Amino acid sequence: MSNRQTRAGVEKLHADSNPAAAANKATANPARADNMPQWAQDMMSEIKKTNAEITKYREETKTEIMRCKEEIEKGRKESKAEMEKWAKSVEDNTKAQFELLHEEVRLVSETSVSLANKMEARKKEVDDTLNDQSDSITSMETKLKELEKEMLTLRRRSEDLEARSRRNNIRIVGVREGAETGKTPSEFIAGLLKEKLGLSVTPTLDWAHRTLGARRDGAGAPPRAFVVRCHYYIEKEEILKKAREMERTPEGRSGRIHIFPDYTQEVNNKRAAFKEARSLLRTYGGVRYGLRYPATLVITPEGGQTKTFETPKDAMEFIKKTLTPG
Repeated sequence: MSNRQTRAGVEKLHADSNPAAAANKATANPARADNMPQWAQDMMSEIKKTNAEITKYREETKTEIMRCKEEIEKGRKESKAEMEKWAKSVEDNTKAQFELLHEEVRLVSETSVSLANKMEARKKEVDDTLNDQSDSITSMETKLKELEKEMLTLRRRSEDLEARSRRNNIRIVGVREGAETGKTPSEFIAGLLKEKLGLSVTPTLDWAHRTLGARRDGAGAPPRAFVVRCHYYIEKEEILKKAREMERTPEGRSGRIHIFPDYTQEVNNKRAAFKEARSLLRTYGGVRYGLRYPATLVITPEGGQTKTFETPKDAMEFIKKTLTPG
């Protein structure tokens, strides 16, 4: 078999196994197409038809792509226009709001400045008022201190005058209610003093009366005290001296009457404050003590120096720390 025959057989075999290739060859070479089998010609027709449809699809796709591009571009432009319109609207709205806010801030600032000015004016007015009031208060405090000093002076003078008015007075405690019946109080007390104290002469009295208050005749009720004014100061001192001497005797301590100076209420209160200290001093043997007018406690320890105390607290501290119970 020659080479040409062999090549022809291979081409035929290849054409039989690949109709599409055969159809292409036939199309490219019409002389050969006539020699193609019918099925190859039919396939070639189908291929042409398919190529035509593909070409048509490509054109339609290209047209559709162009239309989509146009739609996209149109949408982009419309979107851009809408965005620009929206941005312009937002910008205008923001600008309007900013201007409104700026106006409100300006009004608030002006109001704040006005309020600050009013507050400053009010503060100055208040400061001026406070300064005036402070000056007034300072002046009033000065006047008040002066009045307090003057009142204290007047009180002391009043106390002194009251004490002087009682200088010749004595107070008698323990006289039974109604014992003076049938006699004048002055006559009754003068005779009582002469009898109880053993006076050589009957004292001269200006007046005598019971202390104010309702009569107390009930069982166990203490009788009202007698307040007596002696005509002579020396007789009053003699009566008090005799009374102190009588108090030192058993008969005097168990007696029914007690005689004291007629002090003012303030002096009595000050002297009564030393009651605890005086009671404690009674337990110390060899210690002499007494109350000096108006209310000064005098303590003389045995073999020691005399001490004076104006307050009960100082007296109690001295007694507890220094003295030894007898």
